[in-house]
Amino acid sequence: MYRLHTLIALVVVALPLRAAANTLPYDVVGHYPHSTALFTQGLELFHGQLFESSGLYGHSKVIARPFPEGSTAPEGSTPPEESTETLRGVTLDKSLFAEGLTFHRGRLYLLTWRAGQLLEIDPERFALLRRHAYKGQGWGICYHSRRDLFAMSNGSDEIQWRRTSDFSLVDTLTITGAGNYQRLNELECHGDYILANQWKQPYLLVIDARSGEVVSQLDLSALIPEGLHQEAVLNGIAYDARDDTWLVTGKLWPKIYRIRFTLPVLETAKSAAKAG
Repeated sequence: MYRLHTLIALVVVALPLRAAANTLPYDVVGHYPHSTALFTQGLELFHGQLFESSGLYGHSKVIARPFPEGSTAPEGSTPPEESTETLRGVTLDKSLFAEGLTFHRGRLYLLTWRAGQLLEIDPERFALLRRHAYKGQGWGICYHSRRDLFAMSNGSDEIQWRRTSDFSLVDTLTITGAGNYQRLNELECHGDYILANQWKQPYLLVIDARSGEVVSQLDLSALIPEGLHQEAVLNGIAYDARDDTWLVTGKLWPKIYRIRFTLPVLETAKSAAKAG
């Protein structure tokens, strides 16, 4: 049964291309249909369901659907928003522009772009539980289990660390490395790493969450579809612990890709290995 309930802008600036320092190889191990109506802002796997937030004023929503293990969905499979059998979701008030999402202790947390509101949602009933206020813009978010904090991007080159209890600001982390890292977007926390999309760039950045250093990147330009709208950019990262792979997609893209790669060893881990 399809369940869709109701809860009560874009500036184009090109960033200069940077040298591909320490670019990681990756393998595409599968692909799945994805609705070209979804303006993807956040992507997260939770208990076998793929949750996705889609933006734009008057069109913002969060949807969830069962997501398979394995490499590739059968050709001709129905994308989300076109199948009504297993899709669940929530639409937002027209005044809200949905951004990134994450999970913490079984609850869904959804950022809004300019409204200064983090929405805490029951992912089973899609009921609004609480609102948390913050200043500035919200772009991407993930829960960092090792610090027990939310990491949030706001369109700059900084990541904000925020408390899980009330979303108050703890401190900020400036992202550093060989390039210009303004406009950090969707985030995915994973151990001591944060993986990040960068708006209008084809790279998946691998960040040391302890120092803020970009330790490597993946160039996903080969996955970007041709002939789509200029806003159909790479955005959306979800880790699948079932087989140690990653799901990536973009705004208005026709496919979600499953990729596999090996994360680099971070400096402290390298030192410990040498000492041993």
